[in-house]
Amino acid sequence: MKGGKTFSSRLFLFYYKNTPYPQYVFVAPKNVYKTAVKRNKQRRIGYNIIRFLSLKSGSGIFMYKKQSISSTQVEIKEDIIFILKKTGFL
Repeated sequence: MKGGKTFSSRLFLFYYKNTPYPQYVFVAPKNVYKTAVKRNKQRRIGYNIIRFLSLKSGSGIFMYKKQSISSTQVEIKEDIIFILKKTGFL
């Protein structure tokens, strides 16, 4: 992500860059979610939300923040859509 930009929201820290094809990654850090089961669940939630969106070209990394521990799937979806609209990928 050299030469990329950063956008911060309530639940995510989003690193992004313009690329010719859409490619997105979700990272659930170990200092936020202690067990691998919780980390994998949060990553799967993010991937399932992004799967149904019609995305333009661009790549990005969604990193969960500590505030996302008590968030619901609906809140995560709203935050992802907000980020993608602000950065111009949706």
